[in-house]
Amino acid sequence: MQYLILIYNSPAVIDLFARMSDEERAAAFQIYWDVVSDLEATGELVSSEALDTEAQKQVTRGADGPVVTDAPLPELTEVVSGFYLVDVADEARAAEIAARFPEAVVPGGMRIARIWTDADFAANT
Repeated sequence: MQYLILIYNSPAVIDLFARMSDEERAAAFQIYWDVVSDLEATGELVSSEALDTEAQKQVTRGADGPVVTDAPLPELTEVVSGFYLVDVADEARAAEIAARFPEAVVPGGMRIARIWTDADFAANT
C-alpha cells in the first residue's frame, strides 16, 4: 500500500526548531537523512522531497483560465514543507515512519494519507 507522509510547517514547528540548540537542530535534521537511508534499505521509499515554503503558489480556476496568487496566504498557519511517498504493508507502518520526524511532537505536524488505487476509484464510482 502506498501512503503519502506529509510534513507540515507551522508556528509551533518553527518554535520547536527555534528552541533547539545547534546540536539538537543538527540531530533533528539528520533524522530526515536517516529515514531516507532506512526506507531505501527496506525498499519502502518511492520518493521524497522538501518543498520551498516561501515560493508556493495558490491556483484557482478563473473565468479566463488559472489565477495564480502567492501562498501561503497570511490567514494560513501551516504549509506543507515536505513529503515522503512510501510503499508499506499497512497504515500502522506509515504512522511508525511519520512518528520518527521532529514535527511529530507538534499536533498537526505530520499527516499520512493512503494513495488510492484504480480499484479504490472503481469501488467508489
